[in-house]
Parts: sequence; structure tokens; C-alpha cells
Amino acid sequence: MIKGLYVHVPFCNIKCPYCDFTSIVIDDRDIYKKYVETLKKELSFYSGEDFSLETIYFGGGTPSVLEPELIGDLISFVKENIKTEKELEITVEINPKTYRYEDFFKLKEYGVNRISIGAQSFLEKNLKILGRNHLSEDTVKTVEDAKKAGIENINLDLIYGIQGQTLEELEQDIDRYLSLPITHISAYMLTAYEGTPLGQQVKKGEFFLPEENLLEEMYFLLNKRFSEKGFFRYEISNWAKKGYQCKHNLFYWNHTYFLGIGVSAWSFVRNKRFGNTKNLDDYMKKIREGKKPVLFVDKLSTEDIKREKVILGLRTVEGVEENLVKNKEKIDFLIEEGYLRRKGRKISLTEKGCLVSNYIINMLT
Repeated sequence: MIKGLYVHVPFCNIKCPYCDFTSIVIDDRDIYKKYVETLKKELSFYSGEDFSLETIYFGGGTPSVLEPELIGDLISFVKENIKTEKELEITVEINPKTYRYEDFFKLKEYGVNRISIGAQSFLEKNLKILGRNHLSEDTVKTVEDAKKAGIENINLDLIYGIQGQTLEELEQDIDRYLSLPITHISAYMLTAYEGTPLGQQVKKGEFFLPEENLLEEMYFLLNKRFSEKGFFRYEISNWAKKGYQCKHNLFYWNHTYFLGIGVSAWSFVRNKRFGNTKNLDDYMKKIREGKKPVLFVDKLSTEDIKREKVILGLRTVEGVEENLVKNKEKIDFLIEEGYLRRKGRKISLTEKGCLVSNYIINMLT
């Protein structure tokens, strides 16, 4: 049964140098409208699937380059054509320079009850390094307007591990985040992905990421400060107040079926993972021809599924059942070294383990 729907909106006003998601710099209302109509047609290709939707997540790119009416139009189409639960969690990712009170008011009317704001930092120096096109005051205004419009569930993204960043500067950022009326924080270590402008800068020695020991101190500081203010870590990079965990993302980590529509979107349905083309023209053309824009399909074996459950489940504070782990002989060693903890039949990463999660997961799988 499909519980989550992911909608990829690839359009952006600018391309951030660290971003490795599929995004296209286009400012064209006609293309936006055609894209939403194409999303509807793609969704109709899956009308025969077993749906019981609990979440819709608009990600990108920058979904908030779309007018709220276009997002509302797609939400209405989903509700009219797909079986949904009464209480839907509907998330829209927001750039701080886009929507204001009137836009959030419309989103609320369309059923949007969660927003995720790409704040990244409140220090102008960091925003400039990250290539962001907004100021810290834009983020504050965005939070205030969303709250005023009646949207209570608000996430702020934070990026740490920026060139030249100190613990004192991270403290300043944390203070600003915790001063705002938000319910969720996603904190990501800056990563130089291959193929991105940032990745090229790091490779050429033009950009320097912090040393590992400083990154470790930063992560422990984030976890300490957030937990002191009632934000508990429920996944490696995510903290939430009680009852405000992102239900949609939990579907990913708990290995629940979800469908992704749009350019480059991927899905997990009936033990198959499949992903769409990353080319906008190819995506639009295929759907005009009545074809699914799927580029690849991987059918998972029983062993594949067990491995994925370990990889994804270990990201969460709940952890995974020990019996799913392939290399069980490594568990006690990792517990003794302080990377894992055991509770009943489950194991999970400690804060120390979160910092080297890929290493731990590779050892166990």
C-alpha cells in the first residue's frame, strides 16, 4: 500500500553551488503551469495502484517558485483521484525570498500544514559562501508569516561545516534557530558532492571543509543545544519537538511504500525501486506520448530488502532488529567502541556512531 507521495519541482531562481538535486534555473509561469498539468497526467498512470495516502511532500528544486494556486490545484487533483486518509501531512519546501503571508494563507486553505524553509544559516557570511539569494531577515519574516497564516508545523534547514566556520559562529546560528517558533530542525553537514561547483572547488583546493574533529564537536553541540530546548533527534540529521517528526520522511527510513512523480523523482512500490528521467524535455515528451518517464527499475530480492532495512533503519533513533544484520559478529565490538547501543532486540547508532554512519553500516551489511 502506497502511503506517501513525493512531488519533485525542479525549478529554481538560482543554483546553489553545493546542491546535487535535479534543479533548473527557469522563471516562466507558462512552463510551471504545463509542468503541473504533466504531473497530473503522470499520477493518472498509477491510478491502478493500491493507495492509502497519508503524506504529500513537495520538494525540489524550489517548490515555492510556483504560485500557491498551482500547488493547491495539484493537491485537489490528488484528493479527487487517489485514495487518501482524512488527515494528510502536506509539506512544501520554501525559499525564504518567495512566499509571504497571503501565499501561506492560500496554502493553508489548500490543506498544506507543514513547511520546510531553506534557511541554512542566519550569518550573512555563511549565506554568501553557500551562494544563497536570501538574507537572515527573510527567514525570520517567512516564519512569522507562516505562523500568522496558521501553519504551526515549521522546519528550518541548517548547514554546518562551512569553510572557516567556528564553534562560536555555530552557537550564534543555534541561538537564532532556537529563538524562533519552529517545531523541527534539519541540520546537514556541508558535503562536496562530485559534479557540483562546490565539489570542483574542493578538488582544486579552492574551498576547504573543516577537520573531522571540529565537525564532531559541531555535531555534539547541535545535539546538546537542540535537546536542551525540547528537540529530540529521531534521525541522524533531524530533530523535532514531540509529535512533530516528519511523517513523510519516516516512510523512507521505515521502508514504507511511496510514489514519486516529476523530473528525477524515484519511488518504492511493491518491492521495486524506480526513478524518472532527469531531463525536463524528455520527461514532458514521454508523458505527452502516454508513457511513464521511468529511466530505471530495480526489483529488490529478499536479501536486498533486509539490507535496505538496516541501511535506512540505522539512520533513525529507533534503530533496527538485530536479526536483520548480516554481520552480527561485528555488533558487540561496535557497542564496546561506543558506536552502537542495544535496547532489547534492536540496535541503534550512538551520537558518536552518527558521525561515521556510512562506515558502521558498511561493516554491518
